[in-house]
Order: sequence, then C-alpha cells, then structure tokens
Amino acid sequence: MPGFRTEPLIVSAVSGLLPEGERERRVALTSFQADTSRAQVPKREVVCYECGQVSEVPSAALSANCLHCHAHLNMANVEIRPGSRRLTVRTLGDVTVAAGTVLSNLSVVCRNMEVNGRVSGTFRCTGRLNFNVSTRVEGSISAGKLVVDKGAEVELVVGAVAEEADLYGQLKGRLQCKGLLHVYRGGGYEGICKAADVMVDPGGRYDEQSRF
Repeated sequence: MPGFRTEPLIVSAVSGLLPEGERERRVALTSFQADTSRAQVPKREVVCYECGQVSEVPSAALSANCLHCHAHLNMANVEIRPGSRRLTVRTLGDVTVAAGTVLSNLSVVCRNMEVNGRVSGTFRCTGRLNFNVSTRVEGSISAGKLVVDKGAEVELVVGAVAEEADLYGQLKGRLQCKGLLHVYRGGGYEGICKAADVMVDPGGRYDEQSRF
C-alpha cells in the first residue's frame, strides 16, 4: 500500500504561518457543515387507544407504536363492506360502514365513523360519528360529535356520550351531551337527556322523558 504524502507548501518566509488563502482552503476541506436544506418529516400527535397517552408520529405513517405502552397503532382508514365478518376495528383513521352492511356485536375505536349500513355494537370515536341510516345500537357510544342525518332513526339501547350532537333525523334513548344538543327542523329527540345546552329549531321535536 503506497504511503500518504502531504502536499508540499512553499512560503516566502519562514514564519510558521500559512498564507491566508491557503489557510482558508484547508479549513474548508476539513470542516463539516450539516445539510440544513433537507426538509423535516411532518409529524402529528395521536392519542393511543390502549393507554390514552399522546405520541408524536410521522403524518404519512399507516402504523406506529405508542411511545408509552408500546401498543401497535393502526392509522389507516377502514371500510366495512357487505358480507364482511370483521367485528373488531381499532384505528386512528376513519371507518366507513358501506350501504347494505348488516352486522351485530361490532366493536369500533376510530377517529371519524360514517354509518351507511345497519350495524350494532360499541362505537368510540374521537371525532364525528354520523348515522345516515336507521339502526338500533345495542352497545354504548362515545363521540366528539354525534350526528343523525335527515331520514334516519337511531335507537340507543345503552346510551351515548358526546361533546356535541346534531339531530337532523330521529334519536331515541339515553344521551349525555357535554356541549350543545341541536335539534334541527324535521329532527327529533326522545329519551333521558343531560345536556349543557339544548337548541330546538322550529319544526324540531324535543321530548325529554326525565333527567339523569
């Protein structure tokens, strides 16, 4: 292996100092500068559906591990179609129940949920839970916003807890609303209700049987 030979340097005076231009050249060759032009990976905060703690994960990731309890977190959107036998869904994404789907004992934990089929079970949504069809829900419901669309009739056997509720259709059962319960024209509510505030538009119906 050939030996390493340094580049000879000839200076006009024996001073022990390098000429200014040469000194700057050698500093540039031996210095490391971090590449600040590389874009940072966008991240978002998610709430673990096992331990309830907040973790920071890449925005585009379809799955990750909780930084606290190390549970596997699914972040993909899920569609439940007719003929599906899937009864458990755990995701930080959105869930859509397709029209024509009929399922009982369905357990869902998700962000937003759109119900276009006749399903029953336990639903826990951090965001919006939207019923577009009539159905009877045997399990408990928890949602950021509970919405019953026009023409839909939803019966709650156990009950629901929501931050807000918008009723364009009919809702029957036990409801705890931490914020505003808004009954729109053509909508209606019947049951045992506890709400911070209730607004009933002309043409809406609000029949509170008793209080909590």
